[in-house]
Amino acid sequence: MEKILEHFKNDTFANLLGMKIQKVEVGYAEVTMNITENMLNFHSTANGGAIFSLADAAFAYASNSHGQTAVGITMTMHYVQASAVGDQLTATATEDTRSKRLGLYRIEVTNQTGKLVALAEGLVYRKEKRF
Repeated sequence: MEKILEHFKNDTFANLLGMKIQKVEVGYAEVTMNITENMLNFHSTANGGAIFSLADAAFAYASNSHGQTAVGITMTMHYVQASAVGDQLTATATEDTRSKRLGLYRIEVTNQTGKLVALAEGLVYRKEKRF
């Protein structure tokens, strides 16, 4: 798992947004991000793209935690609660099903009080390439 975590640290976009990997296990990932002023939309709440990016990172880490290249095919996001500057969001991705070529993941984004902010479901295609 150490080699896989080193691979994930090369995620320049996640680094740009200040994301931190809290935990990665096979089929599971937990990632945090603090909402900053430059992540707000014109309603002064967290932009959906920032929240989606956090969920997507957790999805990527969980689906690639097997050491096999997995690429997203689809991801559906439901936003249920607004976030504001200073909120610490946590995205938790859990593997629901896994076959030789496909994997289905559930991603929950919560705030610092544990309240659900967004819920997503993602499907990956697994390539033969390992890393």
